[in-house]
Amino acid sequence: MDVKSSTPLFRLDLSRGFFLGILDSSFGVFVLLICIRHFEAPDYCKGLIAAGGSVGLLATSLLVGMWSNSSCSEPIKCSIYMFLSGLFIFLSSWVSGVMAFTVFMLLAQIFLSQVPSLMIGVYSSLYMKEDRGFRVSCNLVMSTIGGIATSFLFGHFLDEEQSGYRLILWSMSFSAFFCAIIHFFMPSVYRKREKLSLMNNLGNVFRIPREDSLFGRILIAWMILGFGAIMTFPLRVEYLAEEGGLNLSNAEIALIGVGIFFLFKIIGSLFWGKLFDRMHFMRYRININLFMLVAILVYFNAPGFLGVAIGAALAGVATGGANLAWSLWVTKIAPPGRVSEYMGVHMSFTGIRGATAPFMGYALVEPLGFSGVSFLSAGCILLATILFATTLKDTRFSDSSEGC
Repeated sequence: MDVKSSTPLFRLDLSRGFFLGILDSSFGVFVLLICIRHFEAPDYCKGLIAAGGSVGLLATSLLVGMWSNSSCSEPIKCSIYMFLSGLFIFLSSWVSGVMAFTVFMLLAQIFLSQVPSLMIGVYSSLYMKEDRGFRVSCNLVMSTIGGIATSFLFGHFLDEEQSGYRLILWSMSFSAFFCAIIHFFMPSVYRKREKLSLMNNLGNVFRIPREDSLFGRILIAWMILGFGAIMTFPLRVEYLAEEGGLNLSNAEIALIGVGIFFLFKIIGSLFWGKLFDRMHFMRYRININLFMLVAILVYFNAPGFLGVAIGAALAGVATGGANLAWSLWVTKIAPPGRVSEYMGVHMSFTGIRGATAPFMGYALVEPLGFSGVSFLSAGCILLATILFATTLKDTRFSDSSEGC
């Protein structure tokens, strides 16, 4: 581990986090708002955009195989992906059809979603195990600040009668290009060169969970958890924007969907970041699940603006820990030298659920309503929590809780 390189990485990563937050909040709220209120997009287009990041995770195996003979460092790969993401966001600002807009936004998210799996290798190589969780959580905090800093501006801008949406897309494109520059100057970390093919990478998705039964059990629980939570993600914006929900203004949606949510995500990131380095991972994951379960029920069932604001705050706290858990949990269980392999499998399964769950949410909201979908989601999270609890006494987590 190159300890000397951890300080410049940390500083650069904090800067990157701010602009990454602009992208995260915009994809999560404002791009969907543009689809709903400017393009009046059909559900399948909104579903594709909501699933864009997860579709990117499904493409990870193919893209990793394409890099197998490359001598590029991990940060340089990230830089290329961020540039391509920014390019497609910029192109989307000039199209007039909803399908072209959807395709460009989908491509932008596919490339953006490749970055976390590469950065996990950078973090594990350059950050000390004792403070890895805290340092990564600081990046998440800066990401949250970036989202909050632009949310009110974007929300009020969209409420103006003569406002266009292109300025928001240009801001997103600039943020992606800036992140690409920051990645270019990060300390170099090289993945071990292997002769990787697409079939080998796809084979790992099924082989590793069979060989490692504990890992396989956790993946099953994570799949159930993911389906339950992710089906509600695009519906959060629909619930706030549609007449069948609260029908709020764009500024009010920005306040709840970004302002309140991201503010409490900061608190959650700092709180959960400290616990990650000190708590048994499965207890950590179970506690986050309980926050998620309550947040979803409150958000879609508590009456009025105050109720949904409380739900957004609880969801923010939960997300602050959930993002960290998703990013780093394989470092707690993967054998030495196999973190990237395990992360690749984890990302592939994340892609499967993330690419399908938003469509499930849109399909179920008509017969069940927002409240019915929230109870179904809560049931999935509760079932996943019970499955996670079956691993609490596994000695492997106790042995690996010190980090790797």
